[in-house]
Amino acid sequence: MAAPLLAMVTRGIIPSGQDWFLFGEQDRGGVYGWLDGGFVGNFGVPASKFNGPYNAVDRANEAMMNQVYIVGERTLPTDGSNGIGARADLLYGEDFPLAMSLGWETNPGPRDWNSGEYYGLAIPQLYGEIGNQDLSLKLGHFYTIVGYEGVPAVGNFFYMKSYSYQFAGPFTHWGGLVNWNATDNVEVDAGIVNGWNGLASPYSKANFLGRVRVKNDDNSFATSFAIVSGDEGNDFSPLFQPAPPLTSANRTRYSLIFESRPADDWEYLFHQWLGTQAQGLADGGTALWVGIDQYLYYRVNKAWAWGARFEWFQDTDGTRVGLNRPSNPNHVPLPGNFYSLTLGPNWTPTGNFLMRPAFRWDFFGGPYGDPRAPYNDGISNQQTMLGFDMIQRF
Repeated sequence: MAAPLLAMVTRGIIPSGQDWFLFGEQDRGGVYGWLDGGFVGNFGVPASKFNGPYNAVDRANEAMMNQVYIVGERTLPTDGSNGIGARADLLYGEDFPLAMSLGWETNPGPRDWNSGEYYGLAIPQLYGEIGNQDLSLKLGHFYTIVGYEGVPAVGNFFYMKSYSYQFAGPFTHWGGLVNWNATDNVEVDAGIVNGWNGLASPYSKANFLGRVRVKNDDNSFATSFAIVSGDEGNDFSPLFQPAPPLTSANRTRYSLIFESRPADDWEYLFHQWLGTQAQGLADGGTALWVGIDQYLYYRVNKAWAWGARFEWFQDTDGTRVGLNRPSNPNHVPLPGNFYSLTLGPNWTPTGNFLMRPAFRWDFFGGPYGDPRAPYNDGISNQQTMLGFDMIQRF
């Protein structure tokens, strides 16, 4: 039987083994979770207390409780037999906006789950599974497979998120996804979902979601290509002016990843991606956003690892960067090139605790048309930050 293909890089060599579980450890899942909170010091001291156009870890110079995260799950059998599994995730904290779905947590009027802007509740995953470790079908609500970084804090090396995570693609889907481990070296995912981040939307239609991953025998090299494509509403934001006529048209985003271990304790990841929205511009043209993320990791010992990330995000038409909280003044349109450098260690003295301090520098290489700057509430083309967070698993 082919074993499930695991990602060679677990979001930057973060140890996944917990020393203890508050609700006990079970062979096929159980109840577990984590607490994640931190602080980002922004040297520009923006009056709005926003870290530029960010929509995640976005508050400057104040403490944030990002995630109170609880998971209840029962995985598929690991002995090769067929079975049924299920999972439900609950998230409360400042990270809730990116985990919400239109028509689920987000509804017009009093049916909206969250009335506050900074703290709220979301259920980013709620699905059932049937099958085995070779072939399975997932139905319900689940995280996207397109991209590299993700919503769960324990799955990312850095506290401060990449631009591609924040603005380039979807966070969750509703629909069905088949996973097939074709061989020990090849894994295929394919399914149909209801667009981006939505259970019920008048403009979302059936989208194709797929991914192919290939690795070598000694797990020193892996590559993957993932894509989501289908009609989606072209209303990026009511703040984007002049806005295109509201309609549903093709939106596509792909993600190409190369991972390698060039030497013992070193890992390198290259992520190139692109997104398009047909009829996404006022003149009926296609909106485009594209970029490259690169990561380098070095494990010093069991408790310490260092990481570096350099990224380039081109928001050609200013339709993506700045889709953030309503009170953030650093909003779309911000057409141009965004660059970011992040450096820092991970400290894991135990399997249940993780601290992630980091230095980050952002630079804006635009604009193409709009004279507004994206940082320090519209007056700066760069920002420098020092931040950290702490994660306690339970």
